Amino acid sequence: MDRWPNQVRALEGTVDAIERGVRRLCVTSPTGSGKTQMLTDMIQWAVEHDKAVALYTNRRMLFEQTTRVLEAAGINFGRRASGHDTAYLRSVQVCMWQTEASRVLRSKDRELHPADLVLVDEAHLCGGDQYQRILNAHVEAGASEVGYTATPLDIGAYFDELLIAGRNSDCRECGALVLAETFAPDEPDLRHIRKYQVGEDLSDKDNHKVIMRPGVFGRVLAAWREHNPEQRATILFGPDVAGSLFFAQEFYRAGIRAAHIDGSDCWLDGEFHGSDQETRDRILSLSRSGEIKVICNRFVLREGIDAPWVECGVFATVFGALTPFLQSGGRLLRSSSATGKKRATVIDHGGNWWRHGSLNEDRIWELGQTNYRTVGERAEAMREKREAEPIVCPKCSGVRRGGRQCPYCGYEAHKKCRAVVQIDGSLKQVEGPVHKPRRVKLAPNTASLWEKMYHRAKTKKWDATFRQAEALFFHENHYWPPRTLTKMPKDPRDWWRKVADVPTDALM
Repeated sequence: MDRWPNQVRALEGTVDAIERGVRRLCVTSPTGSGKTQMLTDMIQWAVEHDKAVALYTNRRMLFEQTTRVLEAAGINFGRRASGHDTAYLRSVQVCMWQTEASRVLRSKDRELHPADLVLVDEAHLCGGDQYQRILNAHVEAGASEVGYTATPLDIGAYFDELLIAGRNSDCRECGALVLAETFAPDEPDLRHIRKYQVGEDLSDKDNHKVIMRPGVFGRVLAAWREHNPEQRATILFGPDVAGSLFFAQEFYRAGIRAAHIDGSDCWLDGEFHGSDQETRDRILSLSRSGEIKVICNRFVLREGIDAPWVECGVFATVFGALTPFLQSGGRLLRSSSATGKKRATVIDHGGNWWRHGSLNEDRIWELGQTNYRTVGERAEAMREKREAEPIVCPKCSGVRRGGRQCPYCGYEAHKKCRAVVQIDGSLKQVEGPVHKPRRVKLAPNTASLWEKMYHRAKTKKWDATFRQAEALFFHENHYWPPRTLTKMPKDPRDWWRKVADVPTDALM
């Protein structure tokens, strides 16, 4: 089959990196841009060069999906996962890392596959201690490791080099992806979540608290009917497992056939079923045929699921970090010649539109980026007017980048506003920008107060970032210090690093 340009770049760039001696390479390309084909191409290259391969997947659904793709490609492979006994029969092995951790690290009744090439699907999930012990053992034995992800965040310590195979605009140009149109009917009030920190996900408990407020289903249903009147296939991301199940059951009661999937259970037509491959495949098949209108989940459909017929996504959750936002939203952007899909519709009830921007954006990636820094830098850029803040149309709730006129309904708005859901479930119209300018002041004692804060943040007891120290300074003194004081970072990126980790010669 013909390869998309990003797939060609991935293969050629990876082979070049391996031949240059790069031991741990991360390859990034947007969700839906054919990373499974990239994995297949690398396996075929390795087989042609007499190299043994271990391909690691993180979840059972990804494992089953990957094995079906490799079978269709005619690749001879073994399965190193619970329930399979063919682990030692092939030079190419598809491995569940949980099984390898159990059999190799804990019970020690199996040796690692002697791979020359280790491929890691959804590499943003590889940061756990046991996962890294497995991958480090492969590399120490002489293997080259290649990880694939659409979101190379918080994994800089695990790779030596980053290969950018494609961006969203590239993939739309070649027909791999479609544009997303975003609507933001309402969003939760987060002021009562004390532990919320920029760039981090909320706990399931806090997410449930802010989303599941009185009247939530009525708002979700009304927005879904307004912005998806044809009832195109939909995936809903809930705040937690219980919230996902709630939405599926409420859609069903409203006469709209819906299903819920989590790691242990599926709910369909009023009954619970085990979350086995057969049941999940049946639900996806009913979605593809149009018999099921909405599939609800918390996490299981976030990565790796191949459902190009889905044209609508409902974000009934707050994505605090960029990674889950892009991974979840990316499920919707995959094109489909079979259905003639031209666009995707996103209905955002979590305020994710201003927190992370558009799913259509070309992201600028570099090795070492974190969710904390990436989300925080974007917020600061909008607060300082270096980047335009998105705008919500008060008439149709369509999200746009700028200009007075809404591209969806043509309404001309003269003020920025958004609907915020209060604790009692009522809506409050909030006017003005989301990221308001800070009150910066230089008092006679500001420099000495900041120096004391610097030393507090540097202690092992607190071990804070510069940004956290700055936030506490504001909390205690009710104004923000100018960023030109002694003991402040010269490089803006260092504001997101731990104070103790930034050398003194990098400070003002």
